[in-house]
Amino acid sequence: MRILYCLCLAFLWLSPVWAQPLALLPYPQQLELHQGEFVFTDKLRVQLPAGQPELKTAVKRFIQQSAIATHLDFTAHNGAQLLIRLDLAKTTTAKQTEAYQLKISSKQIQLSARHATGIKHGLHTLQQLIQRHSDKTVLPALRIEDEPRFSWRGLLLDPARRFLPIADIKRQLDLMAAVKLNVLHLHLTDDQGWRFESKVFPKLQQVGGKDGYYTQDELRELVLYAKERGIRVVPEIDVPGHTTALGLAYPELMTAPAPTVAEIHWGVHPAVLDPSNEQVYVLLQQLLSEVAEVFPDPYLHIGGDEVLPDRWQQNSAVQAFMQQQKLADVGALQAYFNRRVELILKSLGKTMIGWDEVLDDELPDSVVVQSWRGTESLFQAAEKGHAAILSTGFYLDQPQTAAFHYRNDPLPDAVSAPQSADINHWSGWNFQFERKRGSPVTGTLYLLQFISGSERVFIQFPDKMLIEAKAVQVNGRQTSFQFDSWMGPVKAQLQLTDTVQGKFVTGNAPYQLTGQAVARSEQRPLPLDFGRTLSPQAQQQILGGEIALWGELITPEIIDIRLWPNGFAVAERLWSPKSRDNEQDFYQRMELVQLWAQDFIGLKTRQQQIQGFKQLVPASHLADFLTLAETLEPAHYYHRLHEKSVAGLYHQQAQLNQLVDFLPAEHKTMRQFEQDLALWLVQEKPEQLRKLQHQLQLWQLSAERLSDLPELSATAVVFQVRQLCQSGLALLEHIAARQPLAVAERKTIRQQLDSSETIQQEMVIALHRAILALLQAAD
Repeated sequence: MRILYCLCLAFLWLSPVWAQPLALLPYPQQLELHQGEFVFTDKLRVQLPAGQPELKTAVKRFIQQSAIATHLDFTAHNGAQLLIRLDLAKTTTAKQTEAYQLKISSKQIQLSARHATGIKHGLHTLQQLIQRHSDKTVLPALRIEDEPRFSWRGLLLDPARRFLPIADIKRQLDLMAAVKLNVLHLHLTDDQGWRFESKVFPKLQQVGGKDGYYTQDELRELVLYAKERGIRVVPEIDVPGHTTALGLAYPELMTAPAPTVAEIHWGVHPAVLDPSNEQVYVLLQQLLSEVAEVFPDPYLHIGGDEVLPDRWQQNSAVQAFMQQQKLADVGALQAYFNRRVELILKSLGKTMIGWDEVLDDELPDSVVVQSWRGTESLFQAAEKGHAAILSTGFYLDQPQTAAFHYRNDPLPDAVSAPQSADINHWSGWNFQFERKRGSPVTGTLYLLQFISGSERVFIQFPDKMLIEAKAVQVNGRQTSFQFDSWMGPVKAQLQLTDTVQGKFVTGNAPYQLTGQAVARSEQRPLPLDFGRTLSPQAQQQILGGEIALWGELITPEIIDIRLWPNGFAVAERLWSPKSRDNEQDFYQRMELVQLWAQDFIGLKTRQQQIQGFKQLVPASHLADFLTLAETLEPAHYYHRLHEKSVAGLYHQQAQLNQLVDFLPAEHKTMRQFEQDLALWLVQEKPEQLRKLQHQLQLWQLSAERLSDLPELSATAVVFQVRQLCQSGLALLEHIAARQPLAVAERKTIRQQLDSSETIQQEMVIALHRAILALLQAAD
């Protein structure tokens, strides 16, 4: 694999001045390529600033991970080939702490920064730049000025729901450091588990950590491991809800009835601490003191999310307490609880973080708000003076394309308002669609038609910011468009009359949409709120963003498949300039960096997939299975959890060892096939056609070889892939020959597409999108 990675880089760097795109991710703020290259020798002389032993360790790690055939010499102070400088005299902001400057010439590598963290980032940039030829190892001559766009670039791991061994967390830390993520958020407690060792309250881990917990010494060592890589570790102890595990150990602290059995089901549960019980705060003072001593980071997360109020409302003692404290409702009761916890944390020298449910008018300004419900709560927090972190759109446990995460921005552009005088006519429709779990999604769609003949579409979901659709096409009553939502990317195909009918393909699976016309321009002014933006002061409150990898679908055996390479998209979005938004350029670099991380950092995405597939098919069929899997995707968004809920598998004991569990969110071969197809439909070059035919034939042959395999549970899916390949080849032939498609053949293909579009065994046949495009082109 290292040979493949090097060949890919060599292909990019054929010119005297190395051509872009360089295999850098995240991409630097400023980069200038120069003529020439630096050649590593068998001995690398390194000059380090005095009194910085951690930099010596970092350089050694850089050499080891990079597999450079050189010996380090830290004794030479003259003629150093790697010159590292620190300017500690300058005052630094959080961003400047991570900034670095890198200059590479044919004679020397100069790496300078204001803080050791910046040097570590610069060393990771150097790692990505290394190019190996048959006889030498080189770096391109260049100059880089770099610093992060956002200071908070995090990753949440959730060992509370499914335990993760320390070794697997350390591998994720290595990968985080490689792409300059700098905060590990550990969700240590929840309904299903308690992973923090308390020496004061040992029943917590004895009851909630039977399938695994971390000792305090293990966590201290993990914090040190992270610090060496420029990463902070922020713990989360989730209160007052998500506390079934806590309640099993100390039922006297819960609002009755206390939990009596361990919780294995996912979702939101009624167990909740009793805010009227003073002993709750005694426990939290002692427990959080332990947590604070193990985790030196200035921040500590208290959760605060998804608190079901039923037991508070039904408990006479709690109701009496609310009257005594003059608390108007359960929202005010949780606000009281939050302030009590915030005072505890303040006494421990910690700044409190909470999920966006903690936000209320009296929340102390010092509390950081983490948004999981949408940009709306992020903006609300910033406008109220709170530092804020975005996780909406960065949920990698919900499979999505990397492009979707790449487009997601903590500071999105405002929707521009149209000029009323330019609007010829507008119409609105209320719509809704049912999900298999949760309440229906409702919203309003507005179609604006302009005097110029163009159209714009806007979507308004309740309590959400206005969304403008892209790629709007109106053909009579048929309207199609695309937009990004909190659920993921959406492609709409609708028929708009007095009613609305059609579908929203959310991620890669459809929801059937229905609704009614509600208004038009003749009846009232356009009822839309355009252009919501943050003030410059509020924008400064946005610290950045954080990947969330919740544990329902995560085990150590598949964690890399779920997290990488899509985590690279988030890493770049949070570090690089907002203007760097070319998705094709990103994908090219992402694929190269994925190979690099696999070879030199320990990324196991491909390895975990192969190991998983070996459990499903004999070794003799593995190659065909890998090829066939290129046509399949896990159902995106929360479709998988909804499917599991319906099937009674929405719980901790449901095995994650099926075909869908080993599929990446998207496959580069399928993405390339769709791009090649779109190009051929425009250019119709013979060599493009042959490439498309060859790929379909490969998939078809693999499906044929696997079709009768008794060990395979997904035989129906395999058969459908085989049919789609046959139909695709036939459609290519018809289009190339400009021959009309017979009515019966069109009907057969349409039936195949309708069947393959649906979710099967929590999967979607991604190939159906390309075949649908061919069928539409054959019209």
